Amino acid sequence: MLSQSDLASHLPRTSGQFSLKGLSAPAQVYRDAWGIPHARASSEVDAFFVQGFFTAQDRLWQMEYDRRRGSGWWAEAVGESALEQDIMMRRLRLVDSAQADYGAVNSHTRRLMDAYAAGVNAWIETATAEGSLPVEYSITGLKAEPWQSWDGLVVFKVRHILMGVFESKTWRAQLVSALGPEKAALLSPGYQPGQLQILPPGSRHEGELDDYLAEMMSGAEAVNRLNETDSGSNSWALSGERTATGKPLLAGDSHRALDTPNVYYQSHVACPEWDVIGLAIPGVPGFPHFGHNDRVAWCITHTSADYQDLYIERFGGPGTGSYRLPPVRVDGASRFSSIAGSQWRRAESREETIKVRGGSDHRITTWATNHGPIIAGGPPSGYGIALKYTATDGPKPWPDVIPAMLRARDGNELADSMRGWVDPCNNFLFADVDGNIGYLCRGEIPIRPLENARLPVPGWTGEHDWQGNIPFEEMPRSINPPEGYIATANNKPVGDDYPYYISSEFTPGFRAERVTAGLLALDKPTAADMAEVHSERISIPAQAFLRYMRVHRSQIKAEGVHAILALEKLLAWDGSMDAEEVAPTIYSALRDALLHRIYLHNLGETLTGEGWHPANRGTAAFMARLRTQLIYMFPEDDRRLLPPGETWPSMMSAALAEGVAKLRATLGDGLDQWRWDRVHQARPVHTLSVAFPELAKQLDPPAIPMSGDGDTPLAGAYSPADMATVGGLSVARYAYDLANWDNSMWAIPLGASGNAGSPHYHDQAETWRQVQMIPMEYGWEGIIARSQDHQTLEPA
Repeated sequence: MLSQSDLASHLPRTSGQFSLKGLSAPAQVYRDAWGIPHARASSEVDAFFVQGFFTAQDRLWQMEYDRRRGSGWWAEAVGESALEQDIMMRRLRLVDSAQADYGAVNSHTRRLMDAYAAGVNAWIETATAEGSLPVEYSITGLKAEPWQSWDGLVVFKVRHILMGVFESKTWRAQLVSALGPEKAALLSPGYQPGQLQILPPGSRHEGELDDYLAEMMSGAEAVNRLNETDSGSNSWALSGERTATGKPLLAGDSHRALDTPNVYYQSHVACPEWDVIGLAIPGVPGFPHFGHNDRVAWCITHTSADYQDLYIERFGGPGTGSYRLPPVRVDGASRFSSIAGSQWRRAESREETIKVRGGSDHRITTWATNHGPIIAGGPPSGYGIALKYTATDGPKPWPDVIPAMLRARDGNELADSMRGWVDPCNNFLFADVDGNIGYLCRGEIPIRPLENARLPVPGWTGEHDWQGNIPFEEMPRSINPPEGYIATANNKPVGDDYPYYISSEFTPGFRAERVTAGLLALDKPTAADMAEVHSERISIPAQAFLRYMRVHRSQIKAEGVHAILALEKLLAWDGSMDAEEVAPTIYSALRDALLHRIYLHNLGETLTGEGWHPANRGTAAFMARLRTQLIYMFPEDDRRLLPPGETWPSMMSAALAEGVAKLRATLGDGLDQWRWDRVHQARPVHTLSVAFPELAKQLDPPAIPMSGDGDTPLAGAYSPADMATVGGLSVARYAYDLANWDNSMWAIPLGASGNAGSPHYHDQAETWRQVQMIPMEYGWEGIIARSQDHQTLEPA
């Protein structure tokens, strides 16, 4: 058991003087009332050093956690429960990829990365000497090993590899194998007609519903091999013509799972070359996702692009561990070379040892082919699945982008600096003080056959290999659209006339619809008014259910007083997912029960069991699209997904009864006890709480009741298998005022510090819960005047 004094004894010293090796000149760090650091250094190299230093003060254990899980070392900290995760990470070889990228950057970027690592290590040395390393090192008995310059790239890669789509492809492969391509296509629709696209602003998808049936059918034969082998956000820009100041506003929020501490870290660093405030990723130099300097601001949402492919490799050629190569072309025809053995190549293999806390070392063999690391199967089984992923496909100097973007003087220069960006693929919005707003789809998206988009493909034919990337000049881009605004919410970025395939994994356009409506309803807003859009909680799918149920009220049966009262409450509701209301709980219980019945009928018990589990990331996009499909099917009385003899009203009646029964069992008989905030809560969990449950009370911040759901701009997504825990939410809100940077605002769910004993561990939680924000102080006179702590860093 840890006491508060135990936690407090491990807090970093955030005032006074520090003598540090690696710093070339004195630097100053000021912390505001929220514990957010604002630092000034005399050179760009020193700025990166100082960023590494103060980030480690607040977030060293979080950095350690990300480094360890990205490297496949987490079981050493928490034991057997992390072994499978470590095995997968060893197979993915993220450390190799990070080291290769570090070796590919230019000398200036390498110097900055080295400086950041030196700053981290300066804090590790200081904290070790002062006895103030994070308490987690004492709990686990681990040593704080030196931070390597490429460790930040490991952190970045592990934070983003699961934002790709390869897990969706394995899930679709299971559907095709079990149900056949036609049924799988019906259950896995593409972007719905009529939903909003990003460009041009306000445009809608006009094409037919894309079912990709042909691609599924052509890939079905290859999928049989899998039997042998055993993963959102909002942003918007308003032009000066639409704002109170005559200058742009740039705002939004990033949606992810809630980490403890939060994935993003509010901080501010200045040097003669630039002065940038933003949301950093602890361990990663710079501000690659969100921030502004004195001239230009930037932010992102996830594009949901497809840049991860799965290749089925055939093993078993001459020599142990050889895999089949594609045929060579002779006189225009594909055939195997006559040179003996040339159609086989030995896979690169490596013996790995994973240390396990409280257990024996675990030894594995990992393999890689020309397509990438083998993530399932391997030579012993005769087949394997290789992951080809833009971020790990060879050395890439993408970190060179970071110093270039920090120096950008206008929107066009900022957008052009993204030329080397690789992963993740983002909707990159920007605005500058000259009045420009813009959009760029940044990142590498490979050009390849459409079969790759839906399923794992054969690696031995050569027919599915990548043919380069979409040229940077042809990536979706818009500067100063005549509509005067740009809004993104992980929805489809462009129309069907765009010549390249981007993805079939776009998020349904409900949030984009409500964000756009909210923006257009504002009359000359300020940065503070952006909270009105952040707090938007009307659910379009809920309203679709309500419209149908009101029209067919006579056919929807409610038996028993509780079901009758629940149905009345539901039909009187406006579709707003308010925390204080009961109707959102009833709607969610009904919708989830309906979806589960459709799963069981169409997938059977085995696939339903796999697809319904909240830990199965590969089914998340599938579930979202199927939920969307339902609200397009029942108004048309399309019964293809229903059991024989059933109608939509009869299915909704049964789902209502089932949902009400579950609510009574978990919340009690009184409807007033069914408020949404009782069941819909963000539950922060520290990285060590599961392995050390006796410490959870001291390490876990309090639960946060929430409004919203996965279809509302005020995000509060959850898995139907666990309604009580919000799994996807806003991990940062922000509003940049290009007329006066000091009017900008932000908030994160917990706090700036990752140290459990700190007053800033979760001091922003209530502000965030109320969808409010705190000042994003930028002017140095005000920062210094109102600072709560001041550090002077001097060269040793």
